[in-house]
Amino acid sequence: MKTINAKGKRVLFIGDLHIPYMHKDAFKFLKAIKKKYKIDITICAGDEVDGQSISFHNTDSELFSAGHELERSIEIIHQKDGLYELFEDLMLLESNHGSLHLRKAKADGLPIHYLKSYQDIYETPRWNWYDDIILKTKLGDVYLCHGKSSMYNKQAREMGMSCIQGHFHSKFEVTWSKTALSERFNAFSGCLIDQKSLAFAYSRTNLPQVIHGSIVISKEGYPRLIKMNLKKNGRWDGNLP
Repeated sequence: MKTINAKGKRVLFIGDLHIPYMHKDAFKFLKAIKKKYKIDITICAGDEVDGQSISFHNTDSELFSAGHELERSIEIIHQKDGLYELFEDLMLLESNHGSLHLRKAKADGLPIHYLKSYQDIYETPRWNWYDDIILKTKLGDVYLCHGKSSMYNKQAREMGMSCIQGHFHSKFEVTWSKTALSERFNAFSGCLIDQKSLAFAYSRTNLPQVIHGSIVISKEGYPRLIKMNLKKNGRWDGNLP
């Protein structure tokens, strides 16, 4: 578990991207957040890449092949104003999609030592991946993980501290609970996927639908939902709260 001193610092928690199937305006949205809120620390919820082509589930033949998907993901990460240029020291959470290549290797009995590190695969030497993270804030400790429970306040209650999760694409919320001894929040970051992509065809008729956004934690430790408002054509309207 990684512990980070975030007291007096602004933290951006990025919702699931699922590169190369992220929203067309995801990086513009994140760049605008970084500038407006003067972000000091950036953490990605995980599922930074999708890995649809090597999934344990059925895949659509119209999507990228395994090699093409990886190549395209690396290109997108390194494009101008892409994720690596915006956040060279990004910290990421281990996740079910992000670790697909490791899980597939394990399922096939391939020793992990045969595989490259995340940094080598994506050519991002300053990025680091963690199972979970604890932020030390002025408001108290905040537990960060990819996604362990979608139930109301469950993760915060079990950890005994505030909590932020990704993974649950249709959950974009902050709820608070208070006792005589403490006050804490439980938050979900939404996502930054392109729901029109065939990679997410399974979710198009789901209720509720996905919500696009991320979370900023203020210097005082308070979470703020930053919703990515979309126009009728599905593109970001360019505005931030």
